[in-house]
Amino acid sequence: MSGVSGSGQGKRIIFYMPSPSVFAVSITGKRCELACPHCDGKYLEGMVPATMPPDVIRAFDQAKKQGAKCVLVSGGFNRKGRLPLERVINAIKEGKARTGLIVEVHSGVVDNATILALGQAGVDALLLDVIGDEVTIREYLGGNWSVEDYRRVLNFAKGVIPTVAPHVLIGVDSGIVRGEYKAIDLISESDVNSCALLVLVNGKTLDPAEVEKVMKYAREKLLGVHLTLGCMRGKGAERLLYEKMAINLSFDGIANPSKEATDYAFQMGLQARTETGCCIFLIES
Repeated sequence: MSGVSGSGQGKRIIFYMPSPSVFAVSITGKRCELACPHCDGKYLEGMVPATMPPDVIRAFDQAKKQGAKCVLVSGGFNRKGRLPLERVINAIKEGKARTGLIVEVHSGVVDNATILALGQAGVDALLLDVIGDEVTIREYLGGNWSVEDYRRVLNFAKGVIPTVAPHVLIGVDSGIVRGEYKAIDLISESDVNSCALLVLVNGKTLDPAEVEKVMKYAREKLLGVHLTLGCMRGKGAERLLYEKMAINLSFDGIANPSKEATDYAFQMGLQARTETGCCIFLIES
């Protein structure tokens, strides 16, 4: 497995099947201070709760027993836009040492000392949802961090953690495209391995043309970055439309593709293959 990026040439595409390879853990249980309208803690309900260090270690053991390849450490964020990781970092280190599993951490804009500690704990990948608009952070998310915090985390983490994988949620602010282009610019200025685009599921239906413009901009700005369409991206016909956009725009991968999307990729003459695991990793064939 490698974090070295794809080229976006469009001749190849990887279809990723995260389940059951990715074992998701919430270190805050169902609790999240932000309770953003598009999530409101719902996504935490599908994760295994592990709020104390012994729980985290047991979760690693459970993941290994169930045949998972990767543990995703996530949870609810505080008002500073951070996952409260400090109390469980040693447990993550022990879980990694006991199982040898790949470890991803959905961190938020944690401080540099925490990033260093995560690197020393053997974390393989840092996942970061990048918001490019101050108003969205303050008024929609109810947070008190800044866009510049993302720049700091992206730049500092790259020298500490093997794979740095920012995510951009299109339409995050009530279905309005507001800071997505700025977010992509920030990512393009950082030496990251991969990037996943997501599309708002709950809330206002987005204009597909607006979604396509953001996806096109990302592909143009992130040549040389492993660019994928992530798990969250609408339902039904809308979901298939975004999948076809990703294929047409030479994205390097799609998570949980529909059968129609895989058929479409073959019709377009792409060399497609299916891999288990998280879409942020470029898995060498």
